[in-house]
Formats: sequence, structure tokens, C-alpha cells
Amino acid sequence: MAVKKQMKTVDQLITHMKNKGVAFSIISEADAKLHLDMHNNYFKLTSYRKNYTKTTTGPNAGKYENLEFAHLIELARLDTEIRHLLLQMTLDVEHFMKVALIKAVEDRMDTVGDEDGYKIIEGYLLADDIQSISEKSKTMAKRNGQFSQKINQNKHNPYCEGLIDRYSEEMPIWAFVELGSFGDLKELVEYYSAKTGWIPPVDLQSLDRVRQLRNACAHGNAIINDLRPVNNATTAKKGTSVSPRYITNFVQSAGVNSGARAKKLSNPRINQIVHLFYVYDIVVQSHNTRSQRIQELHNLIDGRMLANKSYFQKNQLLTSTYDFFKKMESVLK
Repeated sequence: MAVKKQMKTVDQLITHMKNKGVAFSIISEADAKLHLDMHNNYFKLTSYRKNYTKTTTGPNAGKYENLEFAHLIELARLDTEIRHLLLQMTLDVEHFMKVALIKAVEDRMDTVGDEDGYKIIEGYLLADDIQSISEKSKTMAKRNGQFSQKINQNKHNPYCEGLIDRYSEEMPIWAFVELGSFGDLKELVEYYSAKTGWIPPVDLQSLDRVRQLRNACAHGNAIINDLRPVNNATTAKKGTSVSPRYITNFVQSAGVNSGARAKKLSNPRINQIVHLFYVYDIVVQSHNTRSQRIQELHNLIDGRMLANKSYFQKNQLLTSTYDFFKKMESVLK
């Protein structure tokens, strides 16, 4: 059983950081205490220390190298801005995937005539894509349970109650996708593709990576607090050891060499962001939406990220990750 960690006061936390090699020459200990009291919690702020190496020998063995408390604050602030932009990009993808799916249903209604916008949802909830009785019953229970939960959660939500009241008996696809989650959308895309042979704009694995990133951003999870390459044994265990060829080709098209590709794509966070860029490049073709988001990405990478670049010049992991995404930015132009 793991030893239960005792809660520490802010003064004790600062002492602990100093013992671990965190310096307070840019921001004083007094200002650091105020920051921890008012702006961020120790647990989240110090998670960014994972991007720093520790001294392995000598009197400072076990202490972080070239790590200032100010660096942690800057990384946390950058993370917030990165998270906000990535969330907007994932929401763009979600919107245009809905558009693509509804367009596919409309096309089938016009050409084949066996679809009316309601049939797809009925078939999805009845799990008519599954032959095994036991699996069909499990899938029906899961899909209907999730859908019923969303109805109950949103029936008094002013943004959803109109849809729910209007389509309480039968629900068409255009209403269903507005009530469902990104995960529901991904499952519905998978269902319709399997049932009709429709080929989605992007593969489901990439779409699921975007979904995971979207949820992390929406829930305020730290995105860049661990950018270290992951060894092959660990990535194999997590199922992310080998990136699909289309992802490595996508990164290669940005001018990233094979060594850098392997290292950066082994990190699951970087891997998901690259998948987002890949999906975004295919799915989001609206000129207005795309140009606005790319300009925001440019402002972040070529502006905000460089505001305190001197903080990170001695950190090879952070500088190489910046160089990597500076190159990836060019692919979206």
C-alpha cells in the first residue's frame, strides 16, 4: 500500500522545492508564496518539472537542472493558451465531422432512398450493425443508456430542451448530433460507415485521438507537463508504439527528420496534437474558420511562445519540441 502523503503548508512546499533544486532568483520566495496562494496549486504547477532533467552525480544529485520557479509559472501559462487553442481546433473538427456525416445521409436519401435522417438513429440505438445476440444486447444497453442519460441531463437545459421537446418521440440525425458527445459522434460515424460503406473523411483512430485531446482540453488537464520521449516498451504497452504511415508522412512533409519524428511521436501528448493537425487539415475546409485558427496558431507559436524564450534555452527537450511544432505549423498553411 502506497504511503499516504501529508499535506504541506505553502512555506513547507517552497522549502521542498528548494531542496529539489528549484531556484527563486527570477521570482522571489515571497512572490512564489503569493502565486501559490492566489493563482495556482502546487500539484498542478510542479507537474511541469517533468520536462526537466535531474543531476545524476555529485553533491546536487537528484536535484533538477536549470529549473526556476518562474519557468514553471510560464509553462503553466503557456499551457492554458495552448489548451484554449487546441480546444477550439477540436470543436472545429467536431462541427465539420457532423456536417460531413449529415451530408452523407442526405446523399444516400437522394441516391439510394433508404434513409430519411431518422433511420440511422433508430438503427444505431437498436444496434442493427451487430449480429451476435449477446453483443447486440450489450451494445443496445450501452447506447440507449448513454442517450437516455443525456436526455435526462439536458431536458431542463435552455440550450437543449427545445430539441428534446420537439423530437421526444423520434430523433433525426441533425438533432442527435447536437445532443451527443464527441464520443457519440465517433461511434455514429463508425456505425454508419459499417452499415453503408460510406468512407469518412478521416480514419476512426485519428478521430478518437482528437476526441481524447478535446476532453483533456475541456476538462482543464495539463497538456505540456510531460513532453519526454517514451521508450518502445512503454509505448507498445499503451498501444502507441507505431504511428500510422499517414502520420509519419504528414510529419515528414513538415521537414522533420526520422530521428525527431520517432522521438516526438513516441510521446502520447505530442502524438495526439499531431493527429489533431492531420485531421484538421483534412476535415476543416471552411476558409474563414481555417484562416482564423491558423492565424491564432501562428500568433501562439511565433509570438506568445517566444515572450520568455530565454527561460528555456538550456532545456533541450523544450527547445526541440518548440522547433518540432514550428515546423508542423507550416503544414497547415
